[in-house]
Amino acid sequence: MVIMIVLSIAVLTILMIFLNSQTGFLSRWLGSQTTKSNVDAVISGCDSLVTTQSIYAYCCEKKDVIFGEGKGNVKLTCKDISQEDWSNGRVREMDCILEECV
Repeated sequence: MVIMIVLSIAVLTILMIFLNSQTGFLSRWLGSQTTKSNVDAVISGCDSLVTTQSIYAYCCEKKDVIFGEGKGNVKLTCKDISQEDWSNGRVREMDCILEECV
């Protein structure tokens, strides 16, 4: 009886994988459930840089900010992000004492 249950689960799993690879329904549905924006992740990453005092990464390294499907992308440093209206003051600021970013 246990063998039949295990085999049934295996057959159903293989059938689901096959149907998804042919139709793409499951992957399209999962794709529609996930967000296309990374703004919150970038803001969280910038706050982590402030915590660790990573001045070069905060002031010089540009991060890809994706606003969502059809809304565009920009490349900004955390210093620039902290001054944007859409960050709503959620990015802690750090003084950029570097003379020049290389």
